[in-house]
Amino acid sequence: MRLALLAIPAVRSALSLELGRQIEYHPALGSTQDRARALAASASGPAVVVADHQTAGQGTRGRSWDASPGTSLLASWLFRPAPAEGGLFALLAGVAMARALARLGMSEASLKWPNDVEAGHKKVAGALAHATTDGEGGSLVLGIGVNVHQRLDDFAPQLRATATSLALAGHTVDRLSLFVDLTRELDRVAMTAERQGALAEWRRRSTLLGREVEVTREGRPVVRGIARDIAEDGALLVGSERVVVGEVRAVA
Repeated sequence: MRLALLAIPAVRSALSLELGRQIEYHPALGSTQDRARALAASASGPAVVVADHQTAGQGTRGRSWDASPGTSLLASWLFRPAPAEGGLFALLAGVAMARALARLGMSEASLKWPNDVEAGHKKVAGALAHATTDGEGGSLVLGIGVNVHQRLDDFAPQLRATATSLALAGHTVDRLSLFVDLTRELDRVAMTAERQGALAEWRRRSTLLGREVEVTREGRPVVRGIARDIAEDGALLVGSERVVVGEVRAVA
């Protein structure tokens, strides 16, 4: 659980130089996403906010992201200029997470549209992106949570069928090493020249492409058909429809 090393200024300073961005570390914080967005509003350069624990962590579609102290990698990266639209970059971040996990011994990570990473068909990580525009290319804040050390009883009972951790999947991962590798992989997928390769890898790791799926919004079914592909902007192509938001599940 070496993420606490970021509390040491010399370590944080060396990593900031190595990774090319300011690093903020907090033993506890309401939300790394809120803090990174505040840095973006203050015209900060590239930065990343890391917390050992969040008291008001954010998930997708207004959900909370809850994790016991010391069990997860919780961080938000500020990119300036914005490397892509928020929805597309959250999808590409899934590829970056899968690549970083592969470097640490977990090659079997799969991806579920739009922004989930799975291990054994259970969610192990997710991403959340907020983009802003201005006259200088805008900025993008990407928040990522990875379940690293959780045991089964660390999850709420209603989540135990759908959530997992790297430890439960049989992988012992150092959070600091994961943070460093993930930052490098995020910088890779942020490069336009890497875009097509990253999208191709997303397709290979997808759990839904080629299957019949149902898309719901606010609990109501809106689209049903075969998930054919993802578009260049990250939209999911279901039958003849383009899906840019919604809950998706396989039905066959």
